[in-house]
Amino acid sequence: MQNIRLKGLYIFLLIISIIALDLYTKFVVSGDNNTIIVSSFIKLHTINNYGIAFSLFDGLQDGGRLLLSIVILIVLIFVAYELYKNLRSSINYLLGLSLVLGGGVANFIDRFDNGSVTDFIILHYENIYFPAVFNIADLAISIGAIFIIFHLVGIPRGSSQI
Repeated sequence: MQNIRLKGLYIFLLIISIIALDLYTKFVVSGDNNTIIVSSFIKLHTINNYGIAFSLFDGLQDGGRLLLSIVILIVLIFVAYELYKNLRSSINYLLGLSLVLGGGVANFIDRFDNGSVTDFIILHYENIYFPAVFNIADLAISIGAIFIIFHLVGIPRGSSQI
């Protein structure tokens, strides 16, 4: 029982850390709308994404945006429930669900607060650009999805318990 509580605490701290890091980075980069060159491969430039990944559904009007927010909230509740009921599952699955939940909640807070999600990380090599501008929450969601896929397809997973 105590092992599950400790695991739950680690998961909670990971989720809170992702939310805090994402919201902090969005706060730091928002403002002047300047482009910051971090390296020859990374630029920071804020854009507002009113849709979801790859700006899908970006053109929705107010009613559509409300419906999208409701669907996102339902998905987040499902992920939280899935995480709660699977605390005895593999580390890969728990990490995946935690990363997806933390990133999803951070983007949901941003969407609720600003009416859109702030994206700002641009990856490129010379004039070849990654097809999406993203943020820390998007990165957490993507990495979490990879962990979940590893779990679901049976790629060797961590069997050690936290």
